[in-house]
Order: sequence, then C-alpha cells, then structure tokens
Amino acid sequence: MIYELARALVQRIFRDKILMALVVIGVLGLFMGGMSGKQEPPVASKSGGGQPMDRGGDDTRSMTPASLDGQPGAAPAQQPLEPNLATDFVKWWLGGAMDYTTATAVANHEQAFGWMTPEAQRAFQAAFWTPETQQMIASGQLVAAFHLAAVQAEALNPDGSVVVGVTGTLVTDTGGKPTPHQLTADLLVRREQDGLRIAGIYNRVTTVPGVSVY
Repeated sequence: MIYELARALVQRIFRDKILMALVVIGVLGLFMGGMSGKQEPPVASKSGGGQPMDRGGDDTRSMTPASLDGQPGAAPAQQPLEPNLATDFVKWWLGGAMDYTTATAVANHEQAFGWMTPEAQRAFQAAFWTPETQQMIASGQLVAAFHLAAVQAEALNPDGSVVVGVTGTLVTDTGGKPTPHQLTADLLVRREQDGLRIAGIYNRVTTVPGVSVY
C-alpha cells in the first residue's frame, strides 16, 4: 500500500514541473544549510620549533615592552641610577681609593680599582696613585691624608648614569712642611650588570698657597 502511494507521488511530481522545481529547491536548501553550519579550522600560530602554540582557550595575552625585552637578542632596558645611591656609593668608594695609610693603602686601592672601569682607573692612577706615590707611601717617605668636605649628585644623564661632585683636601708631607691640595672632582657613576662602577673621573687639584696643616 505504502509502495503504491510513493509510486503515485513520484509520478505526480514528474508530471507537475512546478512541484518538481519546489522539491529540487528544497533539497538544495537543506544541503547548503548543512555546509554553512561547518566552522573553519583556526589558523594555528607557530613557535620557533614549528609546533602550534596553545592559545589556552579564550585567554589572550598582549605583548608588553617588558616581554619584548625578554626576546632572544634583545638588550635589557637600562635602569636609571638613583642619585642618592650614587652618592652613597662614592662615599664608600672614597674610603679605599683615597687611603694613604702605610699599612692599608695598597690593599684598599686594589679593592677600589675593582669598582672602576679600566679608563677611569688609569685616570685615577695618573692623578692620585702613581707607582712613585705607592713606593713613597710604602717606604714612609710620603705621608698623606685626604679630608672629605662634600659629596653630592650634580647631574642625571639620559643614559641613567649620575655625575657626583666631590670636594676635599689632600694633605701631603715629605718630611718638611705639610702641603694642602684642594681637590674638586666630578665622578661618573654608572650601573652595570654586576653592580655600580666609577666610569669617569674629571678632577681639578690645586695647591692652597700660604696654608700649613699640622
């Protein structure tokens, strides 16, 4: 019975062109609707190893300047040096760099040189710690003492380094009358990867005439 009804319906469809066209349109509509319901596969970003990166669902992360610094080959950002820290560092450093005591001068100067760049060390040795000065201090032929007057930050450079001004008096005595020398210096302090460094010395030393220190 069902077969006879289906056969009669098919024959009617083929005889009625309009009805057949509606059936075809309906079938095509169902087919196209099924195709549009399919989602396109997401495009996977790839890391350097060639594997898809896990996006973690809806978790999206923005690239910040700090994360850019962490990329291979990117130089870390230079942190500016605080003027107060640079001043305290210079005060501590001067305790060894300007030590002219016979028993401790050599060791303290070696320690102070470790906190300087090679260029700054050469400039300091040429002005304050020549081989002749070291030999005369060790033998007792030269007696010297440094009296610090003031230490203060003077400028903050664009690269983060700080210029620290130092004033004081260096008194030398070779067995006669003590001679005072007025010291005015600018020290360039820079933060490096392993700590602070004296990176430059610009000094002006003048003898104070007519003054005796006992």
